[in-house]
Parts: sequence; C-alpha cells; structure tokens
Amino acid sequence: MRIAVIGAGTMGGRYAARIASGEFGADLELAGVADLDLDRAEAVARPTGAPAFDSAEELLESIRPDAVYIATPDAHHRNPALAAAAARIPFLLEKPLATTVADAQAIADAAHAARVVAEVNFSNRWSPPFIAAKQSIDRGELGDFVTLFARLNNSIGSPTERLAWASNTTSAWFLLSHCLDLAYWLHGRRAVSVYASGTRGVLEARGITTYDSIHAIVRYEDGTDGSYESVWVLPDGMPAPVEFTFRYVGSEGAATIDTHQQNVTIATNSRLDYPATLNWAPQRFADFTAAVRGEREPAVPLVDAVENTRILVALHRSLESGAVEPV
Repeated sequence: MRIAVIGAGTMGGRYAARIASGEFGADLELAGVADLDLDRAEAVARPTGAPAFDSAEELLESIRPDAVYIATPDAHHRNPALAAAAARIPFLLEKPLATTVADAQAIADAAHAARVVAEVNFSNRWSPPFIAAKQSIDRGELGDFVTLFARLNNSIGSPTERLAWASNTTSAWFLLSHCLDLAYWLHGRRAVSVYASGTRGVLEARGITTYDSIHAIVRYEDGTDGSYESVWVLPDGMPAPVEFTFRYVGSEGAATIDTHQQNVTIATNSRLDYPATLNWAPQRFADFTAAVRGEREPAVPLVDAVENTRILVALHRSLESGAVEPV
C-alpha cells in the first residue's frame, strides 16, 4: 500500500520515517511528502527516496497514493482533507479534526459523500492502559460513570522548540483533544457545557502568543462532569516531555492511569529516565490500513471527532468570555 504524507512537521516527519522504515508494516511504501515549505518536504522525503511536493493537490494528482496521512497544523486540516476526499483517497487526519465546527462538519460530510475511509488519529485509544480501562468499564466492573479527571501536560520544549506554529494553537487543541476523546470513548456521553480558565505570560515572554495552562470542567448530558488540565510550560528537566494521568471514577470502582513513567525507571549516577515503552502507533496505523483494505470498519468514526471539536470550540469561547458556554 502506497501511503503519502501531507504536512512535514514534527508528526508528519516522524510518521513518514516510520512508514519508510517498515515499522508500520513491511507492505507499506512511502509514496511522497507534501508541505507548503518545499525545502521541509524535501528534507523529510529525500532520505527515503520518495518525491516531494509543495501542495497537497499536486501530490494527490501526480502520484495517486492508496491513502494519505495528513499532519498539517491544527487550523489547516480542511483543505487537504477535502482534496483527499475529492480524489476519493482514504485519509488519516491528525487530531483535532478541525478548529471550527464548520470545518469539522465539512470534512465529515465530504468523506461521507465520497465514501472513503477517513479517521482522526486519536491514538490513545490504542494505548494498552486505556484499553484495559475500557474493557473493565464495558464489563460493568466500575459501575455507573460518576466523574473523571485528566491531566495531559508537556514540557516547555514542546511549544518553544518542537512546534513552530504554537502561536496558532493552544494546549487544549494540542493536548486536551486527546483527553476529551478518551472520555467520550470510555463513557459515551455528549457534552452540554464547558467552563474554562487559563493563564498566559511565560510563553508570551518568549514571543509565543498562546496560553501557558488551561483548566476546564465539562458537563455531560446526564449531569456528570469531567475535569481537564493542560500545562505547556513544565520544565525541560522533567524525566519525560509528556506527563499524562487519567482517573475514571464509577459508582463501583475507579481506573487510574499514569503513562508518565512508562512502567519502567532507569537510574544512573548522572540521570533518571523513563524510557518509552508504550508504543502503540504501529497498531493504530495498521488498523487504519486494514480499514482502507476493507478488512475492518474505521476505528474512530468522524462523528466522534466532530463532537471533540464542538467541545473544544466551546472551551475556547469560555476562555474568552469567562462564562459557562454551551456545547
């Protein structure tokens, strides 16, 4: 299967290399890389021998890949997704689906009209600890859902060094999109309102005009709620650049997940490290390509991704208004 990558930033570059190396499957080939910055596209494509393009449309027309992975910045998913749908080429889109409800619905409608496999890369649904929690919930072991708390934070190197477009997004779009999707996947309740507050200053002092931290409370349709935290200014001296804890509370039990330590600690006289062991990206990509082949149904329906965008749009309205906002 010939897979192309649109967007040659951090995630696009990483996935392109993993496709080309065979890590995502020996039967996959990197067909090409596109980015508005042709030099960036060429830097990613050149080591693999794949061609580079400076537009999604040119890539799709020139090489007609079997599927595409779209990893453009958060606010720029609509055009490449609509181009892929118009060409009837299946696509896996990096989260969030879009940063406006109109864009999210347009992508979902276009994929439906074209009858192409289209998914959003909510990759934590493939994380073994969350799968174990989901299985326990589905067996009824935790009883009825009561509440949850999710903390997904990054060290300051993420917005300052690894994300060139950090000023055009927030830690909610970048991080809480994962948490909100996991909550919906686990309890299946639609959100009705959200209250959010945030702080600014540390990143702005570095010329990055976005929030340092965001906290939100989401109310669900049955009166339950969830609390969410994303902080983008943790010190780079943290053992790992990602801190992720999640607690799901039910009437009969609770599931607590902490991926920060990766289940192993390595200590020497000079450093402490938590090596990355929870690597589920290959299985997530394998499920996407299986859906493209018609071997299974898409794992993340776009209706779930539209719901995710609806909550995040309301969250950002609340950050500006200081009020509880309807979803």
